[in-house]
Amino acid sequence: MKILSRGKYYLTPFTPHHIEEVVQNLSQENKRELILLGHTDVEQAIIEMYESSECYIARKEGGPFLMVGGLWHDDDQEFPQMFSMFSKDFAEHFTAIARGSRMLVNFFDKTQAMLSMTILSDYQFMVQWATWLGFEPVGITESNSHKYVEFVRCNPNQKGVYDSASRPVMH
Repeated sequence: MKILSRGKYYLTPFTPHHIEEVVQNLSQENKRELILLGHTDVEQAIIEMYESSECYIARKEGGPFLMVGGLWHDDDQEFPQMFSMFSKDFAEHFTAIARGSRMLVNFFDKTQAMLSMTILSDYQFMVQWATWLGFEPVGITESNSHKYVEFVRCNPNQKGVYDSASRPVMH
C-alpha cells in the first residue's frame, strides 16, 4: 500500500520483510549513530524501531530502499520525535529524498501539532536538512561525549508555538 508517491518514488509502511534489506544497505553514518546510541546489533535496533514506532520506507519503483523514516511516540515526550535513516546510496538520490522528506513532514502535519528531532552535531548536512524541513534548533544535549542538536517543528497549519512565553513567533 503506497501512502505517498511522486513519479517513480513512493512511501509505504515499514514491515518485517524490509528489515534485512535495510540492515544490508544502511548508511555507515546511521550504523555509527546506532552504535553511539548503545545498540550493539544493527538488525536488533531496526527490529526495535519497527516494533516501537510509526515507521515508513521510501524507495524508487523497482529499486532499493532510499530512506526509512517515522515517528517515535514516547510517554516521556510532549510530542513525537521524527527520525530518518538513509541508505548507503543516499547521495545518488538526494533530490528525490529531499522532496520526499518534505512530503513526509507534510504527511505528519495531518496528525501532529508539533514534532521534535535530535541529530548528531557531527552531521552538519543533516542539521541543515532539518532546518530546511522547517525544524528549529532549540538546544544542544550531550551524551557519551557526543553533542546532539535538538529541534522542534510547529505545524504551520495550526495555531501554536513552542514555549510560547519566550517565543513571539506565530504560526
